[in-house]
Amino acid sequence: MSPNATQWQDFASTDLDQVQTSVSSMIKPHRLSLNKASQPLHTRMRFVQFGQISLMRLGYGADVRIQPDELAGFYLIQLPQYGHASVRCGHETVESSPKIATVLNPNAEIDMVWHANNEQLMLKIDRLLIEQLAGAMEIDVPSSGLVFPVKLEGHRSTNWQLMLRYLLDCARNSDSVLQSPLLVSQLEQLATTTFLGVHAPSLPEKPRVQGKVLPKHIRLVESYLHEHADQLIRVDELAALAQISIRSLHAGFKEYCGISPMQYLRQIRLDRARADLLQATEATVSVAEIALRWGFMHQGRFSAEYKQRFGETPSQSVLRLRS
Repeated sequence: MSPNATQWQDFASTDLDQVQTSVSSMIKPHRLSLNKASQPLHTRMRFVQFGQISLMRLGYGADVRIQPDELAGFYLIQLPQYGHASVRCGHETVESSPKIATVLNPNAEIDMVWHANNEQLMLKIDRLLIEQLAGAMEIDVPSSGLVFPVKLEGHRSTNWQLMLRYLLDCARNSDSVLQSPLLVSQLEQLATTTFLGVHAPSLPEKPRVQGKVLPKHIRLVESYLHEHADQLIRVDELAALAQISIRSLHAGFKEYCGISPMQYLRQIRLDRARADLLQATEATVSVAEIALRWGFMHQGRFSAEYKQRFGETPSQSVLRLRS
């Protein structure tokens, strides 16, 4: 068994100090206080670690206020199984329920109130793992790190629900799962890529630099991207076209366009997909068909990126047009 592997552990207590110490050791040091001293704490927690991800189930019998230290090295996804909680992370506050999960970002101030008998399933994912797999999925990772919207409606995604059920099955059988480093690695990738697929990060779009003439190689690549957006394009081909290195191409696009060449291409494809959706007249034309036409294989990620760019989901665009 690897040194980072821990079996499905069960902890229960009603003592405030013991609860704070035990939960802090498994998740993150935090301040825990009772909002109503008359309520019994009745805390129960289950915990298992699979490499760079951890799965927990935590519930309090009383109204509690939770103020953790900055997460720094990981993201924490909280999915209420029943009950409610008020979650503030950074400048966002979300009223959480079984249909509204929350994502806690590293380096953000967090203040939460979990109401009595609120029990949450929590998925902890290492920040380096998120950034590594985000890069592999052509998601640009700023030097300051990825920041995700706090509100997550994962119940709308079948892939998300199936992934969680599989993780829970693995947690219940952790004794055997943890004997296989290969399976643990697969679980890390499954959980992380599914999360990235259904919940796009809030990447701030930098405006094109005004008052500067675009260099010839940037104009050349821009034109090529617009003309061949419906074709397979690789970044090394773009660099060869511009006769510069991949690194120089990225630096040039960042300086003059505010985003990477592949992000620029995704925006073009999103614009083309939206145009097709708004021009579609046949009731049989589906969002999935148009998404696939423009290279978006994962419907959840397409919907999230579309909403981030246009302020509404693809389905909402179609319904608005038909109404």
